[in-house]
Amino acid sequence: MHSFIPNEMAIAHSHPLAKNLELPIPDPRQATPAEIQKIQLRDRIPGIVKRIIPLDALVAWEYWWCVPGRLLLPEDVELLQRDRSRVESILSKLVWLLGGYCFTTDTCWEGEQPIVYDWQQILAVAGTQGFESYLLDIDFFTSAIKADNRQAGVAAGTETPTHIAVEPAHWHIEFFQVQPTAGGFEIKEPKPLCGCQIWMAKPFIKHLQTGETLTRYDLWLSNPHNVTNPPWLN
Repeated sequence: MHSFIPNEMAIAHSHPLAKNLELPIPDPRQATPAEIQKIQLRDRIPGIVKRIIPLDALVAWEYWWCVPGRLLLPEDVELLQRDRSRVESILSKLVWLLGGYCFTTDTCWEGEQPIVYDWQQILAVAGTQGFESYLLDIDFFTSAIKADNRQAGVAAGTETPTHIAVEPAHWHIEFFQVQPTAGGFEIKEPKPLCGCQIWMAKPFIKHLQTGETLTRYDLWLSNPHNVTNPPWLN
């Protein structure tokens, strides 16, 4: 059986400093960014890690992800740029299949949103936000269902939930740029909010008493899927 994402497309390019990926580095809660970056430069520890995202029970795909608080080494940025076309090929297939919802700073996250099925249209939106050159930050969120009371008109801190919120699995993609810093690169700030979401189904909240439903894209119920090693190697 052929996979929607071919095996050769699912595998990320190798890191030239792969032997340094597992070198010890302090937890961000136990060291300052300056201390972490000093160790990175001394030991040539990359500022990116390889994440593994399942497409289904048998197929997963890989991409390189920037670790918050770390410096990006020149080798990291070169790899992100070289691997981008492969990642965009995967995203193009997912957008063609499921559709993508573009967002910027001015996006309203409630109600129905325009959907596009062409990755080039998403790139055109990014271009209007100043992303003629760019890299991609990707998070995959698994499905979540939780009691919720955030609907307009409900006082903050209300204990009794008024709704059930349903957040299907989805990809959240944001564009970013980097700028040179001492010894490497860092994400350019301030970063305009611009990207797209690819959903397996529409997210919504449903009123417990009336059954009324409302589409909402800002539920943020689940945490990003953060697998960096194949489960069969653990």
